[in-house]
Amino acid sequence: MPQYLADINGDKFTLSQDETRHIKVARLRAGDEIKIFDGRGRKFLAALGDISAKSAVGALIKELPVPAPRRAVMLYFSAISRPATEDLLDKCTQAGAFAFRPVVSARSDADLLKKWDTKLARWQSILLAACKQCENPKIPQICAPLTFAEAIKTAAAAPALICYEDEHKTNILDALAGCAAAEISIFTGPEGGYTPEEIKAAVAAGIKPVSLGRNILRAETAAAAAVWAAMQ
Repeated sequence: MPQYLADINGDKFTLSQDETRHIKVARLRAGDEIKIFDGRGRKFLAALGDISAKSAVGALIKELPVPAPRRAVMLYFSAISRPATEDLLDKCTQAGAFAFRPVVSARSDADLLKKWDTKLARWQSILLAACKQCENPKIPQICAPLTFAEAIKTAAAAPALICYEDEHKTNILDALAGCAAAEISIFTGPEGGYTPEEIKAAVAAGIKPVSLGRNILRAETAAAAAVWAAMQ
């Protein structure tokens, strides 16, 4: 049963025009049961009521249980191409990322961060679609972009890892096994990876380099693998 983002008020709910359009495509009718979520972590079984051209309303039946996440993962990802970024956001949301922070690093595609407001709206729509797909009731936050120097300074306040293809001693799963923190930051690099100077700066800031395995992964694949590992 698919889930729909809803504005919930007491024991009633309202669906937006976009969500109502999906209801109509699914040929749902008044009285049908659906799953709805508030985007902040709560999910409900509900019954549809009136369906109009611009909205749909209904009543809550019961709140549904939502398993507590293993930990909250803030993903600092270096700017990459538009299609790769959209794939990263989709897959990492499905894997359980709590929040995203785009980063301009030495080898990143900095052009991606121009016209931030326009890109933010598009990226938020991707996160919503991913949450609906995987039935995650909490839509991740997308934070404003930072330079790499700003990002490592910001992330160093909590446990943080940086995925690096030339790290051969510490696997990410081993690093995570020794981390009991409820929140963790993970850095994943751009196409071409981080420069040695960036890794040195990250280590100096207290961020630990980790390996994702023997193979060199695409930037978007590495991000999804890192988030998945952190949620185990």
